[in-house]
Amino acid sequence: MNLTQLLNKGIIGEPAFLLGMIALFGLLLQKSPVEKLINGTMKTMLGYILIQIGGMAAGTSLSNLSAMIQQGFQIIGIIPHNETVVALAQINYGHEIAWIMLIGMIIHLCIARFTPMKFVFLSGHHILYMASMMASLLVVTSFASWEVYVIGGLCLAVAMSVGPAIAQPYVKKVVGGNQVAVGHFNSVGYVIAGFIAQLTKSKKVENDSTRFKRLQPFFQDHMVVVAVFMFLLFLISSIFVSPEGMNELFSGRHFIVVSFIQAIWFTAGVYIILAGVRMLISEIIPAFQGIAEKVVPKSIPALDCPILFPYAPIAAIMGFLLSFLGGLAAMSIFLIYQYTTIIPGVIPHFFSGGAAGVIAYTVGGRRGLVIATFIHGMIITMLPMALVPLLTGLGYIRATFADSDFSIIGVLIHYLVRFFTSI
Repeated sequence: MNLTQLLNKGIIGEPAFLLGMIALFGLLLQKSPVEKLINGTMKTMLGYILIQIGGMAAGTSLSNLSAMIQQGFQIIGIIPHNETVVALAQINYGHEIAWIMLIGMIIHLCIARFTPMKFVFLSGHHILYMASMMASLLVVTSFASWEVYVIGGLCLAVAMSVGPAIAQPYVKKVVGGNQVAVGHFNSVGYVIAGFIAQLTKSKKVENDSTRFKRLQPFFQDHMVVVAVFMFLLFLISSIFVSPEGMNELFSGRHFIVVSFIQAIWFTAGVYIILAGVRMLISEIIPAFQGIAEKVVPKSIPALDCPILFPYAPIAAIMGFLLSFLGGLAAMSIFLIYQYTTIIPGVIPHFFSGGAAGVIAYTVGGRRGLVIATFIHGMIITMLPMALVPLLTGLGYIRATFADSDFSIIGVLIHYLVRFFTSI
């Protein structure tokens, strides 16, 4: 097995395996008994698999929603969708991606070991995404292969270390301490959402007991609230789709039935994600203490953004909806001024917008949540426009990288490379 297969299809290609091995290593360092080794390792892997299963269920529902929106409004454009771009990048630059990931992880661990940035980035799929973007930007330059590996690896390591660090002040407010960080390349988006929420938060203390006393029974079970919101969203979207379009998408099923079933699929996915997050956190944090004590002292695990959802589930769903509305507003601006249209990707808005919603609500209450996540949605929809012309090595495709960090880092690397190659 060569290096590309080992990293892309082995250790990093299976994040559940990577996290399970990290948990096992941490428990071994703590000299835990055999039963704890087995339970901790298996439950860590099971927690992540539950997150994946929930993500696939919710993602399927969101993909159908995206198709309904495109069908209903007859919009053709570029959709920020990491998986689509990465699949093409791996075909063209698989060898370079593997080396960038390997060098990047080594440098990243050195940064965690010897600098104040003690974050260990554990979202393997996002490491792959960022390495794929690095390769796509650098291979088309005049750099030699080894220079591409080193520069790409260094940039990846810095992104893996700085991203969690800049978002941590807001993540700390959500989780109540430094026991965990967010390893998800939308760090700039989270910082913007938190900052705007701080500026726009209500000056008086919010009192829900009088204003929402009559509605409170309906909000006791947040899964029911999620299902109702998603049903309404699907129902409204289906109104704009022609009968022929609905027949093509859903094989002739009635639009009310489609809206209800898709809302339930999405809600079930969110429920499984929350269950997986709780299981993963309960096992990986204690196991990680062994690594923190022996290998990288005082290190903090940086995990994927759904770890924030259980702290404010309703705010996560509202963050998704408001972020997506902000994305639609940004798309409307593109259409008005006849720019290349960026169609908001529903899946990035769900994960990034949801996490931004939890942060915004924690920092700024309801008003901060509404304003911050709407602006967040506009920003993460507009930013990919700057990245699209830089991905010429992948050819013309109707997709680009989602989330704020990809666009910002991609543009910075492009101009730095152009500056140094012109000297």
